[in-house]
Amino acid sequence: MAATPDPWTRRYPPLLGALVATVLAVLVLPSALNVPQSNPAQTLEFAPIPPQDDDVPPPDAGNTASLGLGSSDTALGDALGGGPGSPPDLPPPALPEGAGARPVTKRCVGSPPRQTEDPLAPPCVAHFEGDNGGATYQGVTGDEITVLFYLDVNCEITSAGVQCPEPGYVDLASTPQPDEPLDTRALRAFQRYFNSRYQTYGRTVHLWIHYPQDVGREADTEGESPERRRADALDNVGHVDPFAVLPYGTFVDSYIETTAAQGVLNFGSLLGREADFYQQHPGRIWSFLPSIEKTAALFADFVCTKVVPHPVSFSGNADHGKPRTLGLLRTSDPQWPGIIRFGEVAAGLIEGCGGSFAEEGTYPHNADATDPGATDNEIPATSNVAAFEQADVTTVIWPQGFETSHSRAADRIGYYPEWITAGDGQTDGYQPQQFQNQQAWDDHNWVVTTRPLEAAASQCELAAGEGDPTFPEFDRGQVCTFRTYYDDLRLLFTGVQVAGPRLTVETLDRGFHAIPAVRSDSPYVPACYFDPGDYTCIKDGAAAWWDFDAEGPGGYYPNGCYRYGNDGQRSFPGTWPEGDVLSMKQPDNVCSAYAGPANR
Repeated sequence: MAATPDPWTRRYPPLLGALVATVLAVLVLPSALNVPQSNPAQTLEFAPIPPQDDDVPPPDAGNTASLGLGSSDTALGDALGGGPGSPPDLPPPALPEGAGARPVTKRCVGSPPRQTEDPLAPPCVAHFEGDNGGATYQGVTGDEITVLFYLDVNCEITSAGVQCPEPGYVDLASTPQPDEPLDTRALRAFQRYFNSRYQTYGRTVHLWIHYPQDVGREADTEGESPERRRADALDNVGHVDPFAVLPYGTFVDSYIETTAAQGVLNFGSLLGREADFYQQHPGRIWSFLPSIEKTAALFADFVCTKVVPHPVSFSGNADHGKPRTLGLLRTSDPQWPGIIRFGEVAAGLIEGCGGSFAEEGTYPHNADATDPGATDNEIPATSNVAAFEQADVTTVIWPQGFETSHSRAADRIGYYPEWITAGDGQTDGYQPQQFQNQQAWDDHNWVVTTRPLEAAASQCELAAGEGDPTFPEFDRGQVCTFRTYYDDLRLLFTGVQVAGPRLTVETLDRGFHAIPAVRSDSPYVPACYFDPGDYTCIKDGAAAWWDFDAEGPGGYYPNGCYRYGNDGQRSFPGTWPEGDVLSMKQPDNVCSAYAGPANR
């Protein structure tokens, strides 16, 4: 919902470090599906290019790798973004000896082959030849697919200093300008990477950016209003005529609804939306992250099976072995309606399984750790914590939302309950937890998250570096830490590929819903597919505990990480391991390099 908050952008450098090599395995559930061929007369064929012997083998694949895909045609050609000042051209795909003279435009990897090293990449379609149908949908021609990023973002620290975007449109097919802001340069790199690696059937995905009038500034009442977003949405559709948009900022629901009503598709990692938000324009609003209902069901099931039936086990008080008494902590901040709704749904599910709350507390400002507005929470935090202690609350259930006054208030009175929190892009990142009171938080907090375990050098950073080898490592870390562009573009390009050559809303919808249900056995790969009538991808999650004594991922913060219980084994509702929360904990559980906060 909100753009990445400015204090985070100013304060935190990126995650850097070596890529953790992992072996990922998947268990395919019954009835794996194949993508329906939108062009029945066309012969689809599999034409993978195996990796060279000295290539590092990619991780095992996720759901999309089980699709039956194929190809036929013409070389895609160079990705957009050339001209003076551009990074060097990407090298052509390396053909293994004996590959023959067949036209090949994609450097597929793995066995079975898929488009990229990312385990969520679709199966290999190495080339395409034939008729792609030309202008099959608005924003689509025989040569191009137009996609617009709507970015209400703030100034950012980069390797070149603080950079602030200027309002207006940026055509990422144009010649790069000196000292372009981080988001512009990052999206140029991703444009090149995804066009080079994914199959788009003779078309190039052409990216635009629109920076609105309030970009790079502090809160602007007019600029951050739903009315302004709707006006910008109509202007964007008229100016660019996009096939799809990816919006980031406050009040983006108004933007999404307006563009979807105009036939435009929307892609993004959206949190805090109920299922019916996506269903109001079927097939036009998609999200990598799950709906409120799915995330709340996962969180509530953890509380109902791992917490409620078992005695106190990880508080800092002298109450271990006693029956748990639950308290409920939620935000009342009207700027975060999705988090408010998540709390309502999760609390109802927990009460439905027999959990009851001896005391409830709210706080008015859902804040970032360095947000000056967080001081609004000091008085209610003191009151809430005192009430929890008076009611003998052993375990505080905190269904999304973040602030730090409550842990400090608890420490002031020497009260150290168990904290069970729900991930929301910030509560499950290691950087924000540095600002909690560590006496209250360390070893006493578990978070339930849909985010997979993340290695120190993410797929996002690797993609940015491949798309632009001159892109500074610091800047790659910045954009991959504070933005969800990579995940969202992967979803978009996957949709384009599984739709087949005749790209429309209907073919993309059929392609996405043909992704088979695959249960992940890897901590690094979520189960990601679309149920009937569902337009959100992730279906499972994990639980992690806060260890302040651990060396921080990336080395910038020397202390603290979330260690994933059961080393990140992922669960659906009803499949959490048996026993109390601590049955999942080992001192050497793997640390995640997910920093937070992400676009929410």
